[in-house]
Amino acid sequence: MESILPGLSAAPNLHPMVVHFPIALWLAALLFWSLAVVRKQDDLWRTGRWLLYLGTLGGLVAVGTGFWATEAMGHDSPGHGLVHVHRNFMITTTSLALITAVFAHVTRSSTSARLRFGLVALLGVTAGVLTLGADRGAELVFRYGIGTAGETPPAADGHDHDHDHGDHAPATPETPVS
Repeated sequence: MESILPGLSAAPNLHPMVVHFPIALWLAALLFWSLAVVRKQDDLWRTGRWLLYLGTLGGLVAVGTGFWATEAMGHDSPGHGLVHVHRNFMITTTSLALITAVFAHVTRSSTSARLRFGLVALLGVTAGVLTLGADRGAELVFRYGIGTAGETPPAADGHDHDHDHGDHAPATPETPVS
């Protein structure tokens, strides 16, 4: 397996590989539902509902793999407190998505504009909490390296092309590349 999928084999857990699906699906559901309300199109509403269902299923998997990753990490590791903040946001997000999905399923035959607007608003709140939780997850990975192996990449065999950037100076926060 390692020779075919070395990145997957090196992953400390499955959590980073599943978290992006519910994020994308929930945000896509919000987009489809928003368009459905504005355009009054049932096809867009149904598509958004299925995206919500799939995102919620993915969210449950992400929460499960998150608990697994946290348990493997141990309570003494650096950044563990921020892991709890991320976890709480994402459990809240998944709970809100599950509540929204249940209401959407129970009321699936309704075409009430008021009900649909309420569901869009609830999914909008879910997306807001999602954004906060995903940001904390990104902070864990990109600022603190939590959940990464932290190994130095191997030397590039056969990588001999020039990295000359021409007239451009290297990009820094003060001097962006033009």
